Parts: sequence; C-alpha cells; structure tokens
Amino acid sequence: MNITSFDNVLSSPELYVQDIYENGFQDVFDGEKTFKNIQPRENDDEFAKYVLSKFDGYKVNYNFIRKSPLNQEEPNFIHKDDMMGDITCILYLNENKPVSDGTTIYDENNNPKCVLYSKFNRMISFNATLLHSRNIYENFGEGEYSRLIQVIFLGKNDN
Repeated sequence: MNITSFDNVLSSPELYVQDIYENGFQDVFDGEKTFKNIQPRENDDEFAKYVLSKFDGYKVNYNFIRKSPLNQEEPNFIHKDDMMGDITCILYLNENKPVSDGTTIYDENNNPKCVLYSKFNRMISFNATLLHSRNIYENFGEGEYSRLIQVIFLGKNDN
C-alpha cells in the first residue's frame, strides 16, 4: 500500500478556492449514477501541474472538483478508482472543517486499515486499486463551507 501526503501544494490556495466558486458546479451522469456538484478542470491547472511534477511517467486521466454539502447523496461510499486510472490524488480545499474530515483506506473485507485526516492545501495520493471512502459519511457544511476536494486520476503515460 503506497500512500503519500504533501502539504502546501498550491501557491495561493485561498485564491484558488475563490476561483473555484466563481466557476460553479454541475451534476455529472454516469449510467445510473449521478455525481453532484462537480466542476471539471483542465488537465493543466495548478494542481495537475503539481501532481505531474511528483509522478513522473504518468498523465492526468481526469481532473475535477467536488463540493459535498451536508447530507448530499453520493453514489459511492467505500469504493476504488481503478476504472479511472492507476493513482488517485485528492487535494483538500477546506480551511474550516471537522477534525475528523479526510479519507479512510480499507482492506479487502472493508475493515479500516488507515485513516488520513484532511488539512487545507494537503494532497494525499494512493494506488487506485485501494478501497477507500471519505471519513464523514454524510459530508459537512453548506454553501462555501461544504466539503470541497479536488480529485485527479493518473494513468501511466504510454509514450
């Protein structure tokens, strides 16, 4: 299990979050699942450039931001991301959040193996085959105080 954590990822995280809220969110439909409050991002935004500087030989498969207010229905809780790529990168974007916010990694029987806690402007990354979930099932906050993360899925660069 390879899990990494990096702090102080963005140069001006407050301005980055302000820009996020200026661009809005949309619902994304994937078959029978609806992913609410998603903001697709360009594969060369500041976070993507940072991620690619840490993972040589990979490319960005998908880059998005998700706003998850308290009690928002989510299509998945414990899940893995291997259908999206090889590595999952999550950037935490809340300055004010519950102390328990973060990500839990599970074993093959859905037993918690590792609990990671969020911190503003912290990125975690892990193998996309690992089962994981957010720490707070029902999410938190409302409006600009909702749970806010950016997710990048990396795939091996075939070049």
